[in-house]
Amino acid sequence: MKEPALPKVVPGRAAGGKFAPGYSGNPGGRSGQTQAIRAQLAAGADAVTRKVLAAAKKGDMQACRLILERLVPPLKPTSEPVQFELDDTDLPSAAQSIMRAIAGGHLAPDQGKSLIEGLGAVARVIEVAELQKGIEELRQQVEAMTR
Repeated sequence: MKEPALPKVVPGRAAGGKFAPGYSGNPGGRSGQTQAIRAQLAAGADAVTRKVLAAAKKGDMQACRLILERLVPPLKPTSEPVQFELDDTDLPSAAQSIMRAIAGGHLAPDQGKSLIEGLGAVARVIEVAELQKGIEELRQQVEAMTR
């Protein structure tokens, strides 16, 4: 019969695998090279900028793209506002209203998805509030019983 293997003991580690007090996971410490490299890059930034601009002026499309990506942020898609009947008596009714608006062509599917995700977030907020209220009621009942 084979005996079970004993856990491997690594110097500087506690039984659970965590580093024991006084032992570092990074014994060499920080090298400081990152700040030195950043300082060198900052010192040469003007020269690099001039070189990229010159290349772009000569027709280098990669240089042009690099400049444009830094200067002009990408456009984000936007949707036009829409109006539809929202039954807000409860969350399931609201979700059904959104689905009807999508099915009827009054609301784009991506907008409907966002709205339904928003309803999910509202449901979670309501759930947490109800749980907090229930916990407080239980706390009050326990306090009343222990008096």
